[in-house]
Amino acid sequence: MSLEKEKQRRTLVTLGENAKDKKVSRKVDTYEYESLAECIRSDQVPASEIAEIFTDQTYYKWYKKRYL
Repeated sequence: MSLEKEKQRRTLVTLGENAKDKKVSRKVDTYEYESLAECIRSDQVPASEIAEIFTDQTYYKWYKKRYL
């Protein structure tokens, strides 16, 4: 794994783990999972928005299992 990909993975894990303690502020619909994941993986989504998205623990667990 490249250094840049590892750095991105660690950032996403940190954002997801920190979001566990927060109230859900954004619910992701299941039909959006894959397209949103592709946007996150291609750095089209800012970290502040990822942190908000990952408050939806169902989505975060899906993303983590699939991509992290």
